[in-house]
Amino acid sequence: FQLKTAIQTIETQNKLHEQRLNISKDLHDNIGAQLTFIISSVDNIKYAFDITNPKLNNKLNGITNFTKDTIVELRDTIWAMNHNEISFEDLKSRIYNFIEKAKESKENIDFVFTIDEQLNDKKFSSVVGMNIYRTIQEGINNAIKHSEASQIAVQIKKIAEQILIEILDNGNGFDIDTIDFGIGLLNMQKRVEDVEGKLSIESKLNLGTKIFFTINNNKLS
Repeated sequence: FQLKTAIQTIETQNKLHEQRLNISKDLHDNIGAQLTFIISSVDNIKYAFDITNPKLNNKLNGITNFTKDTIVELRDTIWAMNHNEISFEDLKSRIYNFIEKAKESKENIDFVFTIDEQLNDKKFSSVVGMNIYRTIQEGINNAIKHSEASQIAVQIKKIAEQILIEILDNGNGFDIDTIDFGIGLLNMQKRVEDVEGKLSIESKLNLGTKIFFTINNNKLS
């Protein structure tokens, strides 16, 4: 009976993995192709017509840039779907790629990323890993857009039975008691709560902002 149950469990896991691969393939082949077609269509419009209206040109550029960002987001989602587990090495590589991309648009910002070496061989489920990655990504984006910082740092540390992840900037900061938290910060909080973590924010006017959250070690393998 135990052997039969184990075999059924493995078969179910294999079917789920196969379904995940099929979905990721469909996303890549269909949605990815459609997004690429949008970029190509916008480029054709720009080259086919002599667009002298700067507002229209800016709108078209905005559509192209938004679509390119969406393709990157789609690739990240497919990457997570194709893995049962994600290691800190995987996460580190993904964050480095994202930071390098951010550097291209914000050359005046110094980006710093450090991770505790004790965590290099640790892994977590693709769901936990993707939520951590998206939270860090959103924190960096918020700092780029709103802080006017000259430095943004991401630090991942192992502290006792928890993993501490910090996103810090030396920008203009804000008053916690009066700020109206936007969708980005609310999404970050929801993502961290979904993996049973806790997110906090510290900020003072002209003294920068620190967003930090903790994940329990029981989420690691």
